[in-house]
Amino acid sequence: MKNIVKTRISLALSVAALSSSAWSQVINPSFETGVAYPNGPSIWVSGTPSPWYATSYTPDCYDNTGADGWGLGGIPAYNNMFQGMVAADGDRFIGFAAGAGFQESFKETMAPLTAGNQYTISAQMAVDDLGKAVSFGGPYFGRGEIDVLINGSSVGKFSQNTMSLTWETRSVTFVAPNASSYDIEFVAKPDPLFGHPSYMGLDDIKVVPEPASMLSLGLGLVGLVAKRRRAGRQAA
Repeated sequence: MKNIVKTRISLALSVAALSSSAWSQVINPSFETGVAYPNGPSIWVSGTPSPWYATSYTPDCYDNTGADGWGLGGIPAYNNMFQGMVAADGDRFIGFAAGAGFQESFKETMAPLTAGNQYTISAQMAVDDLGKAVSFGGPYFGRGEIDVLINGSSVGKFSQNTMSLTWETRSVTFVAPNASSYDIEFVAKPDPLFGHPSYMGLDDIKVVPEPASMLSLGLGLVGLVAKRRRAGRQAA
């Protein structure tokens, strides 16, 4: 009996490890699919491919291939903001800004969560703080933050970058509320220390269950398999 219990726990841990590394609730996490700019890139149009959409102003889509977004040359009107910046994952990433009187933001409705379970939101975050785009909310000298919202309520912030033009991992953990659907939203914030306008990049967004939640799920799946096996033997 003890060996059976150990085997089930081992299987549950394997399920948890596999799921936590591969299972993310976010749809189009690196913005690689869908059309960003139907009529070509424009600073006056949001570049958020479906199911992402802008909730304030016009976040920008960068596409290292230049096929559907701003290429490695950056955005000309912004003095080549994020020039030479390679996406953290795939070819695309989103750039968005915050300054005096404005905060750009975007969101999506992701796959359902389990109410009461803990999840971690992680992403790759970058900043261009070289003082560009004076005529468009700049000069961007700040290293801002990103407010992370679930169904309109903040669950934490991605803290400011420590280096310019460098992808850094950021994450926050939250408990899923009881809801029929789940929106995830990112809101750009100015530099928290000096209030300087800030222009940030975001890529490779993931929302995954915490290990304890995955272990519970794994045990449940193993128990379900065992129950079906017993039922099969009894029927035979």
